[in-house]
Amino acid sequence: MREFSHEHLIDDELRNFEITTKGGELLESNKQIWQGLGIKQTDNALFFPTPNALVPLKFAKFMNKRKVTFVDTSEINVSTLLSLASELKLTNVTVKLAGPNGKFPIPDSSFDLVYSDLGFSNFLQDHKVDLDPLTKELVRILKPEGKIAALDENGAPVMYPCPSEIQAIRAKLDASRSDKLVMGRRIYGIYKANGLKNIQLIGYSRFLTSDDGELMQAELSRRISSLDSQNFESHPAIKSTITSQEIEKYKSWLKSQMASNSFLIQFNTILAVATK
Repeated sequence: MREFSHEHLIDDELRNFEITTKGGELLESNKQIWQGLGIKQTDNALFFPTPNALVPLKFAKFMNKRKVTFVDTSEINVSTLLSLASELKLTNVTVKLAGPNGKFPIPDSSFDLVYSDLGFSNFLQDHKVDLDPLTKELVRILKPEGKIAALDENGAPVMYPCPSEIQAIRAKLDASRSDKLVMGRRIYGIYKANGLKNIQLIGYSRFLTSDDGELMQAELSRRISSLDSQNFESHPAIKSTITSQEIEKYKSWLKSQMASNSFLIQFNTILAVATK
């Protein structure tokens, strides 16, 4: 296992992950997904990738002393997981650094379960490469009859109620990540192309409402801050279709929803499960 300095700590909002915590605890939906995978007491699992430190650490606790290996292509993320796993005395955890091309420093047929948490869409975003080599690598390290499970996006979050003019602005903003938004469905074809069998697709939706109080405020604030900090110059496709007036209109609308009692956000994902 490669060692790194522990100076860098991961930001909970790194890569604009949607809210996954409540009071410091993982949402019940995550636990339900993991329980549904039917992980055996003797199973050895791999978790990929690890940008939001809370999720893999909770997964390690869920595994309850069963072996779990975290893999990421970022030295910062790997360093963070090494540090936090040590602080939490998670003795069942190994952390490894993968190459930027998705090559894992792991022997063939090492795991009973490979679990990807937004791994396909983040790998596409970070490395801009074909996902087939990544899938082949995940299949390579999976034992015969082992299980691969990938949780990924199923469209942009739904905001309701949302005026048509705001929907049009959001569509322009989402254009730059259109490949990521269909990743949950795209994985089905990727599995097929790599000879995986017993493929199942399971859709999940969760809702953030005004009743969630501080969580809703934090999510809306995060979205507003993201608009303030985003460099639209680096996204020519967006810059050519959206105006600064539209951005300001969208920000004002988001701020107005902080006082709305009926506003909600729906997050949609697909879990694609298959066997080798």
